Amino acid sequence: MELDPQVLLLAALACFTGAYVQTAIGFGMAIIAAPLMFYLDPALVPGPLSFVILMMCLINGWRFRKGLELNLLAPALLARIPGSLVGVWLLGVMSQSWLAILIAFTIMLGVLVRLCNLALPTNGATLSLGGFLSGVMGTSTTIGGPPMVLVLHGADMHRIRANLAGFFLVSSLMSVIALIGGGYFGQAQLLQAAPLVPAALLGNWLAVQTLHLVSRPVMHYGSLALCTLAVIGMLINTLS
Repeated sequence: MELDPQVLLLAALACFTGAYVQTAIGFGMAIIAAPLMFYLDPALVPGPLSFVILMMCLINGWRFRKGLELNLLAPALLARIPGSLVGVWLLGVMSQSWLAILIAFTIMLGVLVRLCNLALPTNGATLSLGGFLSGVMGTSTTIGGPPMVLVLHGADMHRIRANLAGFFLVSSLMSVIALIGGGYFGQAQLLQAAPLVPAALLGNWLAVQTLHLVSRPVMHYGSLALCTLAVIGMLINTLS
């Protein structure tokens, strides 16, 4: 289904903004883009957005490849496989209203993680749990970041950014494969995603060029405020 030009423009703006924030702080693409795109057209989530995220994660994964710790990420990546299968199952049994509520819940979880400065011990058990929950939420809503951010939150910023980039690259690929297998991603979703990819890549590129000009607190709290407003708008539109 071809997107209305106005919807396409706004969806591209959502992808641009989400990509900029994710490149700046390590996560946030889906948290910002998913509710806005769901509001514009529920068909854009999770299929088309998952593909856009995969394309952006390819860039970030390559950029931060030298800081990856594959031994650290192994439990999370293995646990994400069954999590992705559960996520596909949820897509088959949940209505759009319940999917909107799930998206809102996962977004607010991410907001709370950042506001409360929560951190769990980083070990095999917590990484496995984080990977599984990331698979469930990432495949069903495209928002799989909060569980892994919670697990890695205690590390230094460079380590968080590098390992999240690696995890999101592999996990977004898992999500797209799972969506294809479940019949939720095909030619129609690819055609919807294609014009949105350049906007995400532009946001990624601009973030790399301008990060030194942006205040970290402004980016941090501004993105949280945008997430919260997006959740409120999406729930009002869905439940009214």
